[in-house]
Amino acid sequence: MKQQILSWWFGLQVREQRIVSLAGVVIAIALFYWLLWQPLHQAKIQRQQTVTAAQLQLQRLQQAIPSLLAAGSASVRTGGSLAQIISNSARTQSITVSRMQPQNEQLALVLDDLSFERLLPWLYELQYQHGVHLVSLDLAQADKPGIVRVRRIVVE
Repeated sequence: MKQQILSWWFGLQVREQRIVSLAGVVIAIALFYWLLWQPLHQAKIQRQQTVTAAQLQLQRLQQAIPSLLAAGSASVRTGGSLAQIISNSARTQSITVSRMQPQNEQLALVLDDLSFERLLPWLYELQYQHGVHLVSLDLAQADKPGIVRVRRIVVE
């Protein structure tokens, strides 16, 4: 194989050898760019965007802490049963409740993925307009920035 390539190479004229060499260099540079540089650069940009989104989300959470801590559990529930309040409120906020499970005086919920910016106002509405007390909240980051996966909410 090596002999065939060498015999082919030496069979070319000097001008043709220069053209083939130049084409080889151009192809090597192109392969380096598209197979190594460009994917690494795109990954770096994506990581920077992820960090920025996480910092923004942290800032929003830190701003929400005082209002959440100030929320008392002394509010009185209005608007029917707990399940009715949750269903009606979620429907008006365009939030999909995928599972609702009663547990004594509490209600465990699982929601479809939604933006964090839609979740907080809904929880605020439940607390202050309907008197629903948030017992626990289990969130996970979804695949897209700003979207959360609500694994479990327990309210009473």
